[in-house]
Amino acid sequence: MVPTVFVMIELDEGNELFLKKKFQESIEKYEIVLEQEPNNFIALNNKGYSLSKLKKYSEALSCYDQFLQNNPNDKTVLINKISIFRKTNEFDKAIEICDYLLEKNPDETIVLYHKLRILKKLDKFTESNSICIKLLDTYPENGDVLYDMASNFLKLNNIGQFLKFLQKAVNVMPNLKNKSKNNKEFEKVFTNERFMDITS
Repeated sequence: MVPTVFVMIELDEGNELFLKKKFQESIEKYEIVLEQEPNNFIALNNKGYSLSKLKKYSEALSCYDQFLQNNPNDKTVLINKISIFRKTNEFDKAIEICDYLLEKNPDETIVLYHKLRILKKLDKFTESNSICIKLLDTYPENGDVLYDMASNFLKLNNIGQFLKFLQKAVNVMPNLKNKSKNNKEFEKVFTNERFMDITS
């Protein structure tokens, strides 16, 4: 029987390598742990996360699915799967998990944020904004959500609301000025006087 101390040391070393962005080396450490404890949650989750950082998405999903066989409702791992499905443009699968998690907890912030971004990708800008409103009810100073809402309004050709929410976003996060000036989504308003004023 391998001592638990050995497993903990390998796990800690894997985590340190991960934090140093040495993802392949961290995976090797997690595999050593999994040889001894095939269902070790931290090793499976972190190996999956490391693999996703290397864009090995199908291998990462295998790690997550292995863990979910014994823990089908684990929120952290399900959210990690949403992230992968977003990156691989499998939006229907991502939405399905979002809805599953939101049924259990309608106010799960990170899931709501994932869903609003997915809806935006699917050109469902009004639905995306309804989630933005929900998030802003709780976090009215969330610059990222304000920016997403502004972007959605521009996609809906509502320039007035776009400028209003862009101003709010920039007030909270001044670094969004440069992002806005370089955002190709905003090209059609680059010469708008108020846009130039907000981003100057």
